[in-house]
Amino acid sequence: HVNGNDPTPRMQTHRETFHHALICNGHYSLPSFPPIPGLRNFSGRILHAIEYDDPLDFKGQTVVCIGARASGADIAKEIGGVAAEVFLSDSGCERWEEFGTKGENVVKRVPRTSWIDDEGGVHFSSSASSGEDDDGSTQKKQEWVVKNVDTLIFCSGYDYDFPFINEKSNLELSFPPGERRVQPLYEQLWHAQYPSVSFIGLPHSVVPFPLFELQANAVVSQLLLQSSSLSSSSLTEKETEGLIESQVVPLPSLQERMEKARLDATSGGPESPGRVQDTHFLGSHQWDYCLKMAKIGGVYDESME
Repeated sequence: HVNGNDPTPRMQTHRETFHHALICNGHYSLPSFPPIPGLRNFSGRILHAIEYDDPLDFKGQTVVCIGARASGADIAKEIGGVAAEVFLSDSGCERWEEFGTKGENVVKRVPRTSWIDDEGGVHFSSSASSGEDDDGSTQKKQEWVVKNVDTLIFCSGYDYDFPFINEKSNLELSFPPGERRVQPLYEQLWHAQYPSVSFIGLPHSVVPFPLFELQANAVVSQLLLQSSSLSSSSLTEKETEGLIESQVVPLPSLQERMEKARLDATSGGPESPGRVQDTHFLGSHQWDYCLKMAKIGGVYDESME
């Protein structure tokens, strides 16, 4: 605020006590850069997908996109029309593959980026045990290298960040940079120990706004349910009738919430093999999650199936 004739903005601290807190600060602003051995050896341009704007900036270049989900696949396809070569590094890929339309520069899909050598060559490695080839022979770990890369684009998502939660907050919460994992959470939404604190919008690789709306509805329904159990006079007659008719599902016991939170935090996400960074990944599993949120919030009906 500006005080009187003093034009210098002054910050004031104002403290209030609330019964519930909904954390809705988003997670699409703090770029995540996975550690790559030898990255300091790379002398070209390094950027994150959040900085990407115009494919023409990469005309005639050799580009590596690290990460092959939504942003990585889209950026690689766009750049592929003007760049000399584009390599889409995908941790789920085990072989060197090429895809694209005839007449366009073909995008090469390659395995995980494993390291960068002293000369700046970018190495890609398959996993140690990747099943069998079509002829039945066992696949061995393979490695490829691309030299003279001009640009690395990290399409590796975003870290979770809550700068207002710290050791003074009296709230046990872990979200180390690079892990892309927040814990302990029940159903990726409520703090497992203190469900009066909830985090809207943590799941990624989803259709965001419908999912966030269902999460918000679930949180509000639980708040109303708790209020109705504590004091019948805290809700209007209409709100009470609405809760009864909607069949809101109450949250389980503390012990159950903590155990579910522990399992979620160590599962590596819904797909196998899992990774810590995929704890909040949903992808095609988001539809079942949305149905669960609708049931917890009491808005489920069969037309959602």
